Amino acid sequence: MLNLLHARTFLSVLGERGFRAAARDLKLSPSTVVEHIKQLEEDLAAPLLVRRHGLVEPTSQGAAFAPLARAMLDTAARSRAVIARPALHIAASSNIGTYLLQSMLVAFQASDRLAVDLWIGPNPDVAERLTNGRADVALMEWWSDRPGFCHRSWRREPLVVIVAPDHPWASRSMIDASELTGQTLLGGEPGTGTNTVLRQQLGPLADRLTAVRGLGSTEAVKRAVRAGRGISLVIEAAVIDEVLAGQLVVLPLNGIELAKELKIIAPSGLPEAAPAMRFISYILEEGRLHSIRGDGQALDIILSCETSD
Repeated sequence: MLNLLHARTFLSVLGERGFRAAARDLKLSPSTVVEHIKQLEEDLAAPLLVRRHGLVEPTSQGAAFAPLARAMLDTAARSRAVIARPALHIAASSNIGTYLLQSMLVAFQASDRLAVDLWIGPNPDVAERLTNGRADVALMEWWSDRPGFCHRSWRREPLVVIVAPDHPWASRSMIDASELTGQTLLGGEPGTGTNTVLRQQLGPLADRLTAVRGLGSTEAVKRAVRAGRGISLVIEAAVIDEVLAGQLVVLPLNGIELAKELKIIAPSGLPEAAPAMRFISYILEEGRLHSIRGDGQALDIILSCETSD
């Protein structure tokens, strides 16, 4: 079993490039520092440090162990913080975290004084934070049914075509899907699942679309559309402000409903009183009320758990 104190001593010796300097940094005796390194090398069955030209440097094994030692100390620090002050760690995809979640969090914390730590980023990174334990609950635009987690579809958010106010389509009430093939379709952040939705709803027509990828975010896409670089498909909630300000025009597709089923995911087996479950209950109720108000489409709540053997 590796000792965290020994790992900390190892990193100090590396940083200070000497045993005596590390001893001063850690407020330990030089002999204690030497003993820590000796025990760590015995545990790992490898030499970790070597003295060259009067300075201590890592061996190849020591260099390989250094990032692992830092990760060990980081995990220990995060564990202490979680135990000392329980908080709900939420990871949300960029569109959900930016356009849908902020007001929900304010209302949630007004009714539940739980401390909340929110991280917003790309969908694949959100999934990774959840699976490696850095998030208690995740809100995403898709989920890949990884073992050991429960997911719920809590809201169906429409996808809409957006064009600039001076675009030839701006005065129309709707467009046919086939007309998209003559336009430049601007894409933002990869990994959002929009391509999957298009293939499901448009079939072979999706392969004929001229797409420009890599704008990086929905905000960048909206700016590009306003500048006249092309058109785009975005979630409706992302363009409310621009439509009200007359900066963008939203168009539905004739006879086709494009929408994303937004997911909320947490580890399976959590008790109802757990912070993640309290937040999930709030989100599901918010989704139900959202449907009643008529400003979106909530789903019948379906709980699906993938458990590992």
